[in-house]
Amino acid sequence: MLCENCGENEANVKYTQIINGVKKEMILCQTCSKRLGIDDMNFNMPINLSSFLGEFFEDTQDTFLPSLINPKQLQCNECGMTYEEFANTGKFGCANCYETFENKVDLVLKNLHGSNRYIGRKAKVTKTVLSKEDITKEEIKQEKLDNKLSQIDNLKEELKKAIKEERYEDAAKIRDEIKKSDK
Repeated sequence: MLCENCGENEANVKYTQIINGVKKEMILCQTCSKRLGIDDMNFNMPINLSSFLGEFFEDTQDTFLPSLINPKQLQCNECGMTYEEFANTGKFGCANCYETFENKVDLVLKNLHGSNRYIGRKAKVTKTVLSKEDITKEEIKQEKLDNKLSQIDNLKEELKKAIKEERYEDAAKIRDEIKKSDK
């Protein structure tokens, strides 16, 4: 099989790139793989977290083997920081970098968070809105309930008093009144 890049030499390197679940493969010869920097990849190195996270900041929509394409270096005109440096470090060099890299950072934020603007937490509405009439009706119901409870409390006190004084017939009547009030 011939190299897919030059089309001249025998292909002996298979390059596979998977981005967002999209798999792209390219079969290359030894010369092309060296020229593209694929041949000297070392997979036994410790992970550099900043460069690992820098992958999120790369524009990966239409890029396959980015070194085949000569990308324009986006660079801040005040501090001289390039977009590649920002992607590797995750830190801006100056305040102007925010404006310089705005378009690329917006895409990253939209991909990561679903939006590039903070819209705040949305409150959960659980209570229903009551009109003034409903409120007064509820207040009246609550007042009646409070009165009924205080009446029952008074009857229970009278019941205790009647039992203590050994007025059992009165105690039986009070007990019956409490049962009627509970219904």
